[in-house]
Amino acid sequence: MQDVWTESWCPSVTDSDFAGRIRPSALLGVMQDAADRHLEDAGVTVARMLEAGLAWILMTTRVEFHAVPELGERLVLETWNCGASGVLWTRDYRLLGEDGSERVTASTAWTLVDLAKRRILRPSAFPFPLPVSSRPASNGVPEKVILPGEESDWQEGESYRVPYSAVDCYGHMNNARYADLCLDLLTPQELQEREIRSLHLTYSREAALGDVIGLRRCGSDDGIFVSGESSSGRRTFDAALELRSRSQA
Repeated sequence: MQDVWTESWCPSVTDSDFAGRIRPSALLGVMQDAADRHLEDAGVTVARMLEAGLAWILMTTRVEFHAVPELGERLVLETWNCGASGVLWTRDYRLLGEDGSERVTASTAWTLVDLAKRRILRPSAFPFPLPVSSRPASNGVPEKVILPGEESDWQEGESYRVPYSAVDCYGHMNNARYADLCLDLLTPQELQEREIRSLHLTYSREAALGDVIGLRRCGSDDGIFVSGESSSGRRTFDAALELRSRSQA
């Protein structure tokens, strides 16, 4: 298994938004695919995981956009396994430009899950060898998102029914799609005048095909919080977005 997995990425039309900037959901998808290929390099394929009744479930991700990549840029993505602490495994990422400058850095926290029981397992239950990289974690295990209290100016958004196109092989809405839910709550003016500086997501419960997620947001200008709840009132995910003026980018 390579100590640090490296692969090239040139964002395409389907990865970009109306301004030619990469969509955060596209980046999260590329990050997930790179992690899968890194594990495949160690002989741990998604198929073997499914046969063993296991899955990696993303709990928290924090992404820092030092400069938002754009359509057609030639980029290099690095990712490495930082090891486990308690039930959480940490995996970090760096997205570099052609000149070697950091465009994006990210830290993610995962748990190993028994798919049949939908139960979190300890690292010792993982049946395959999984070397830890010699490169240390950039920022340690990412913390969970902390939302403002109910006294804040929360605004109710539209409900979202999980469609076929959002569900992956694990039977739930793929983690990358939650970024789209967040960005879709921004106004056209916010999207035109500002760009993302950081994205912090914590996933609390799965959302399966046909499930309904009630969305709401609060904050404005440089900081926006998003919360999603199931129809029974149980928290599905929390998110914090930092924005900056496009003129400051």
